[in-house]
Amino acid sequence: MGNIFNKSNKSGPRFRTVVPNHVVGPDIPVKNKNHPNCDYRSNRIKTTKYSALTFLPKNLFEQFHRFANLYFILVVALNWVPQVQAFGKEIAMIPVIFVLAVTAVKDAFEDFRRYKSDRKINHHTCRRYSSADGRYVKSEWMDVHAGDFVHLACDEIIPADILLLHSSDPLGICHLETSNLDGETNLKQRQIVHGLKYEGSKFAVSKFKYSVECELPNAEIYKFNGYIKLETGEKVSLNKDNLLLRGCTIKNTDFVEGIVLYAGHETKAMLNNRNPRYKRSKLERRINRDVIYCVILLLFLCLFCAIASGIWLSNFEDSTVVLFIPFESLEWYNPYFQAFVVFFTYIIIFQTVIPLPLYVSVEIVKLGQVYFINNDIELYYEPMDKRIECRALNITEDLGQIEYIFSDKTGTLTENQMEFKTCTIGGTDYPHTPEYDEDDFSDTGSRYSLANISRTSSIQAMDIHLEPGITNALTSRWGLHVSGAARNHSKTVQEFFLNIVMCNTVIVTNRHVDTMDDSGSILEGNYKGKNRSQDDLDKLSRTGDPPQKKPPLINLPDTPVTRKGVLPPLNPRDIGTPPTGKRSNGHANIGNVPPITFSSSYDFERNRDFVISTPSEGSIAGSSYISDGSQQSRYEAESPDELALVRAACTYGCRLVKRSIEKVRVWLPGEGEVEFEVLEVLQFDSTRKRMSVITRNPNNKELVMFTKGADTAVLGVLHRKFKEDKDLHRMVKETEKHILNYAMQGLRTLCMAKKVLSRVEYEEWKVRFNEASAAMEDREEKILQVTCEIEKDLDLLGATGIEDKLQEGVPETIDKLRKAGIKVWVLTGDKQETAIQVAYSSKLIGQKDQVLIINANDLTCTKDLLEHHLQQIERDTSGPTESSPLGRKQEYTLVIDGRTLAYALADKLEDTFLKLAQKCTSVVCCRSTPIQKGSVVKLVRDKLNKLTLAIGDGANDVSMIQVADIGIGISGQEGMQAVMASDFAISRFMFLQRLLLVHGHWCYCRLARFSSFMFYKSLISVLVMFWYQIYSAYSGSMQFDSLYTMLTHVVFCAFPPLVNGVLDKDLSSETLLKFPHIYKMGIHDTQYTRFSFFIALLDSIYQSIILYWVAHFAYESEQVGIWEFGTTQMVALILIILFTGAIDTYSWIWPQWLTMILSFVFFWLFAIVCHAIWFTFDHPANPYWVMQNTLVKPIHVITVVIITVLSLLPRFVIRIFQRTVFPDDIVKAQLWEKSQHTRRDSVHSVDTQDTGDIISDQEARRNGQQSAETDIRIRNCGTTKTSTTIA
Repeated sequence: MGNIFNKSNKSGPRFRTVVPNHVVGPDIPVKNKNHPNCDYRSNRIKTTKYSALTFLPKNLFEQFHRFANLYFILVVALNWVPQVQAFGKEIAMIPVIFVLAVTAVKDAFEDFRRYKSDRKINHHTCRRYSSADGRYVKSEWMDVHAGDFVHLACDEIIPADILLLHSSDPLGICHLETSNLDGETNLKQRQIVHGLKYEGSKFAVSKFKYSVECELPNAEIYKFNGYIKLETGEKVSLNKDNLLLRGCTIKNTDFVEGIVLYAGHETKAMLNNRNPRYKRSKLERRINRDVIYCVILLLFLCLFCAIASGIWLSNFEDSTVVLFIPFESLEWYNPYFQAFVVFFTYIIIFQTVIPLPLYVSVEIVKLGQVYFINNDIELYYEPMDKRIECRALNITEDLGQIEYIFSDKTGTLTENQMEFKTCTIGGTDYPHTPEYDEDDFSDTGSRYSLANISRTSSIQAMDIHLEPGITNALTSRWGLHVSGAARNHSKTVQEFFLNIVMCNTVIVTNRHVDTMDDSGSILEGNYKGKNRSQDDLDKLSRTGDPPQKKPPLINLPDTPVTRKGVLPPLNPRDIGTPPTGKRSNGHANIGNVPPITFSSSYDFERNRDFVISTPSEGSIAGSSYISDGSQQSRYEAESPDELALVRAACTYGCRLVKRSIEKVRVWLPGEGEVEFEVLEVLQFDSTRKRMSVITRNPNNKELVMFTKGADTAVLGVLHRKFKEDKDLHRMVKETEKHILNYAMQGLRTLCMAKKVLSRVEYEEWKVRFNEASAAMEDREEKILQVTCEIEKDLDLLGATGIEDKLQEGVPETIDKLRKAGIKVWVLTGDKQETAIQVAYSSKLIGQKDQVLIINANDLTCTKDLLEHHLQQIERDTSGPTESSPLGRKQEYTLVIDGRTLAYALADKLEDTFLKLAQKCTSVVCCRSTPIQKGSVVKLVRDKLNKLTLAIGDGANDVSMIQVADIGIGISGQEGMQAVMASDFAISRFMFLQRLLLVHGHWCYCRLARFSSFMFYKSLISVLVMFWYQIYSAYSGSMQFDSLYTMLTHVVFCAFPPLVNGVLDKDLSSETLLKFPHIYKMGIHDTQYTRFSFFIALLDSIYQSIILYWVAHFAYESEQVGIWEFGTTQMVALILIILFTGAIDTYSWIWPQWLTMILSFVFFWLFAIVCHAIWFTFDHPANPYWVMQNTLVKPIHVITVVIITVLSLLPRFVIRIFQRTVFPDDIVKAQLWEKSQHTRRDSVHSVDTQDTGDIISDQEARRNGQQSAETDIRIRNCGTTKTSTTIA
């Protein structure tokens, strides 16, 4: 996540001093200018934008930043000028006030929700140290300030950024859950500040009198620098492991205490707080372009009428005799001056050329679409109890136009729920392969799918086959008669599993309780700092008595029993089962493993109650429960890989019992509990791709560093003896071969290694490491350099293979996305072989696709390979199609590794790389970094100008998710960082097909038709008034009451298009999923093209001509007034607009019928009521009883009917031709749907006549065979009969 906004302090001091408030004294308030912490923010937060006083001016100011709103405000102001006034002053304000009011209400509602959230957070309580009372007291969060001491208990949320000074844990550690901050649900370990000196060597708040020098507030949640200066002048360095961040939750610790460094809006959580990103959709950008066309049309109409007005006036020799136009003075008779004034009058009259309600209506439609997407039951994932989350509200239509999808692999295409499958130790392969039948394979190509394995059942250790060779090696005893090879291999096996147990971030958690109540009072009868089991807590709550001393930990078996019927045994490949000697009373040291003593199998049977439960469905954090009969513990891991490995080791009897910052307690087969001293933990990072733990053997004091990491990161730093010694070199080669084999099976691989350190070597390195850790500048770079110095000359132990199963429905989803014309790219950090295997399993690579693999070591080689493959494809495509069966076009898949990708993304080669990628149906980028992922997405988005979608589940996917036009996060096992950075959040990859092919298509088609219709109805209402100007001397007079003109688009014709925009369906979801190629219409943008506006303009010109001139000639011989003439046209106008929308409606449901009927009825009744009470703003006009007189005349009804029929006839005829002569894919699918409904009773055959091409012949040939859905054809001059067998 890091610094989201890239905030930095460019000037001024880089550090600030925080003084403990109890040192200053209670008589000086924190906000007093004499207080050293007075300049720091309090913990009160305020995320609202407005207050009761500032809401109206501030909200209006923000709304006037929109060009459309500002334009209409200027038009309203112009209408108040008497010389250019066209409408009644009051009526001209109605549309603008309506739009501003709707937006203001929405903004007020959102801000009120923020206010309630702030109020709730500010009134949370915690225990703050009061120097006046000399103890902790209950305080609200908003009363906490920098320099205060805070006491927090287990499961309590941290109120501010706190420096950890004391923990109930004897080793001074605590654990955090940071899901509220970065989305990660795994526990993070934090430690107290070591090196501080207190009187009596025991911490107390009153004894802490040091000032803290820390960096200024910033958004870097993974970085923190500072120091505490002691009386001796020595500086105790501070880092991120000492800082508890606001919003996190205390876990696995009874209580902690610390001093507040940052409060309120200065905390890292608040500095990283951001609203959902605003994105403009492709359709919205086109709407903005068409609005510019409307402005041009408006200026043209106004200029034309102004010039015509001047010409008309100049035709009079004596302008003073002009009838009906009263002028105030002689200057007004000047034709030029008249044209100038009338120009602005027509700006007011024709203002609706720019559709004022368009933007607000589009927002309302999108909100409705988002509501139905959020409530789609098909996008709800029951095991995790999660539904889709739409975080971006303004890009729903872009879901229907995606052309490129960039996907992560692990956790996105796969489950990210790891299962240990195999391992290689000392060059010996232990496949752990069961016997299976062909029927055991799942649809995804994985032998063990989630459908076949229960994640909620309680099982003994892991459900894996136990290799006899490993079991014997772990429990063997050596004597003089045992061969050296057997002894060495057994030693390697035991060190391998010891590495698995120790070199990880897995912790064992229990339930914890605090010794202080909410008010700050100490509870009696509790043991400070002692972790208690659930049984102890229950007893304490019932009786108040302290718990009895618990018996020692139950011993685990030395040789687990294999369950029958689970996984049958197989011997290790290559060299067979490692030889093991007979048991004897001899002892031997195993590296840093103490001598192992034998335990009988009776102990195992006696302690069969030890169980591990797999993570429950819906669990996000990687975890397992352990029960030893006396208490229930839980494994918490930052990575599912680590959890799988630790559980696998536990299956073989090597169990992690307890982990602290300085000690690791493990159970070893035949030895029992052993506690190792942890000297240093070198955490994993994306640069090294390794993790190391330096330990001291409690028996012989030997220093051993255990390392695990990617094969490239470990095999490259082995000791040179692995190249010089033939046996060791052969072991490395065998291990590499096994790793390659695992990768070809789609398994994730990790290498295990160790290094024995001398005391002098470690101490010298420790000095350099401490100096790097205390550096105030470039600390991370210095630590990386020192870490790499010790992580070399390693001894290889072996490697593991972990299966990450494909998610359910992934192959089918990718197959449909490809048929929909979407190109899918996979960007992963995994090995190339693993990625290729997963690509085949997920149908990203077809069985007949040609795979182009590009691996290069330099820029020149990369260029040559790219050009070579490009020329090869061009030769293949230009050759005869007979080379492919059935004329099938050859498809290509590009596979490129991370190092080559770095060269391909260079300025000189990015165009060549992109050109080659365009000719491939899919691309797989392996070993790619997060930065490379974002660069690839940006390259395609900017260079090809195509809509892109990125989907991932982890923090390493945030970069590409934010760069893509649409970012989708998956709520998976790697936390919620991807979700927090995304526009949409889903639980499974398979939901992507429904989100795009169904909802994406619906949203795009609805908004495309809605936008065209909004332009159409604005244009026709203006053009009708334009034709009338010919007979009104271009004076700016109108045949309509201005009240009707303003309410036509705001009330009378507003609701039917809104309902259609939310509910109309051209095709059912089943049809859209059955025929994914229909989605290509959105990719090609056929529903809203650059000509859509001009088509709407032509249609409105034709209909306005019919509307005006038919009424004109109908009333030419009638003695009617202008209001009766205009009323007839207004009635016809409302009917034409409503019926035009009806013709373009595909699915009719009751809300659409209801809104259309009620809209016309409301207009009719409104006109009758207004004319009955003489209600008008166009004084001195008199519309009294006009509607009533008009309705009783037959000419009114006849004229309205003729106008409506003639206006709609061309559109109706065109729609008929589109459905019969020139049907598109939507029409063909609609006809197919209709044929299916009419023949629903048929079970074994479907007779379709004139049903349309559902899939073209070319696509049918690509699929290799004609299925039921692809065999539906149209013969315009005949009948096609197809037979479909229904299973």
